Amino acid sequence: MSDVVPSNPNAHLPDHDRRMQDLLGGIANIANTIADAGGVASGLPFIGINTAGVWAYGQDRVEVEPRSEWAIDVRTLQHGYIAWPPNTAKERKPLGERMVPANSPLPLLSTLPDVGVPYQLQFAFELRCTSGEDEGQVALYKNGSYGAKVLVQSLVEDMRKQYRADPDRLCPIVRLEIRSYMHPEWRKMIYNPVLQIVKWVSYEEYDLFSDLAETEVAEEEVKAAEPAPAPAPAPRAAATGRGRAAQPAPEPTPPPQPAPARRRPRAQPAA
Repeated sequence: MSDVVPSNPNAHLPDHDRRMQDLLGGIANIANTIADAGGVASGLPFIGINTAGVWAYGQDRVEVEPRSEWAIDVRTLQHGYIAWPPNTAKERKPLGERMVPANSPLPLLSTLPDVGVPYQLQFAFELRCTSGEDEGQVALYKNGSYGAKVLVQSLVEDMRKQYRADPDRLCPIVRLEIRSYMHPEWRKMIYNPVLQIVKWVSYEEYDLFSDLAETEVAEEEVKAAEPAPAPAPAPRAAATGRGRAAQPAPEPTPPPQPAPARRRPRAQPAA
């Protein structure tokens, strides 16, 4: 018997399956390489509490509709580190960041590049609005503040309880609430994020929210591409005593409608 171990562990598979396994292995290697290099910025808008104590998302800082419901995709939970410049810096952009999936161990601080400032613990997850005027909106919560750590700790504890009660439904539907208090030393109001869980849904139900949103967008695009219907012909006017048809009076031009009021943009999120 030969003791030679094939260099390709998938060599014994049929040709199609071998190519598929090689492809999946290559994709995993690239994903790990990108993660080891610090990852890339998410294309999702950030959501959080701004300095005025209001949940808001996106570059325009659109305020979240009160009592709207958001579904958290717990499969996107991440933890890691971020390094911020000093408060005196002109630009508040991270100097370094490394995030990994929740089922992977935290990166070793010794493996992170030296950026001149200490790294701080950070958590992240995606959530999708399922009701109200923000329905379908997807956003990324990513923060390392004290309030964020308390929020994630509470979320993890609730997930553990839910797993014991119903392991098939682990994605919470929440309302984005706020807990505030006056800091005795700083003499200012502190706003901390709170997730008020309304119910739990399965991964399949969460994915259905995404499918419905994509279907609605596709239907709107089809309607926008359809040609406008031809105007109906004007009704024939009754003949006058002189034997000529009276011309219909022109329809009055409707007054211009004011643009719908947009919720006020607010400052950048603080937690």
